[in-house]
Amino acid sequence: VGDFYYFSESRTDDMSKIREQFIKEIKEGYSFKGESIIMGGAMIDGEVLTENFIRIPLKTLNRHGLIAGATGTGKTKTLQVLAENLSEKGIPVLLMDLKGDLSGLAKPSPGHPKIDERHAQIGLPFESKGFPVEILTLSQQDGVRLRATVSEFGPVLLSRILDLSDVQA
Repeated sequence: VGDFYYFSESRTDDMSKIREQFIKEIKEGYSFKGESIIMGGAMIDGEVLTENFIRIPLKTLNRHGLIAGATGTGKTKTLQVLAENLSEKGIPVLLMDLKGDLSGLAKPSPGHPKIDERHAQIGLPFESKGFPVEILTLSQQDGVRLRATVSEFGPVLLSRILDLSDVQA
């Protein structure tokens, strides 16, 4: 979100004012014209703020991005949510999944109490669904065998395969 706040026990009286200001900044910062995707919910001091969504405008997703973090911090989940949201909007996604962590996108989730709890906290209903997935492989594993590496495609061929617009390419 950009700003991080530290709260000590003695500052709880200021917490209400800081919380209100934080919610105001989240709502103003993530309201914009055009379509967007919801990536999650805002948090302050470990508390999830219901219906204060973190959004990304679709028109900005033709730029470079980086998802980084230590083990267990949600990098794969972030990538999965991003891919699912883009797929729902009809935007093709090419993912390199060396460990097979994202292959589950093809099947609807069986659900889990933690998923239900998190979605209730965020204020976003959970809908289990599968997404169209085509597994491509450079090895002898199951999937559509590629006869060239992605780097050999080059930017023009890759943009044609993904049916990208001039802006996305």
